[in-house]
Amino acid sequence: MNAPIEPTRLKLTITQYRQMGERGILPPGERVELIDGEIIRMAPIGPPHAGILNRLLNDRLASLCKGKAVISAQHPVEVDDYNEPQPDLCLLRWRDNYYIDRHPAPADVLLLIEISDSSLRYDRSVKRALYARAGLPRYWIVDVNDRSVIVFSEPSPDGYRNEQRHREGERLPLGGPDSPLAGLALDVSGIVGHLPPG
Repeated sequence: MNAPIEPTRLKLTITQYRQMGERGILPPGERVELIDGEIIRMAPIGPPHAGILNRLLNDRLASLCKGKAVISAQHPVEVDDYNEPQPDLCLLRWRDNYYIDRHPAPADVLLLIEISDSSLRYDRSVKRALYARAGLPRYWIVDVNDRSVIVFSEPSPDGYRNEQRHREGERLPLGGPDSPLAGLALDVSGIVGHLPPG
């Protein structure tokens, strides 16, 4: 007698996922990303989330990183064949063509930022594990509800070895000593300081 066959999930590759979008199988404008071969609907963006992203893009990072990093907002990062997340913000290694020829890969990422309110648990678990396995050197979670920034560094296949929560009044380095962003930093208050009290 044959042994029973356990059902398994069919994982989509990035190629299959993109083809679904090109052929209109995915609804236009649907905010989704590919995580571990599955299509994941992304959380809606509320005003505090959008405001923090706008402040980081326009007021904090544009001049600070000019010529040192490409700032990428809510665009794909091609982690591997089964993962193409769309993080809120990435600081990428500088390229004069701004990655017009391809999506960035893990080796291109200097700092990745997720802005979390309703997605905090997911960003701290699934996303953190994915980014650590991919070797992304620095991962920040802006915790909207706690008005703080959680910084993960020293990635390994088992997760980030270092985790620190920073609050208003503290400065966050954008990169380590060997990073093109060495010496650059942001104040936590400049990221979350204009949020209404929780």
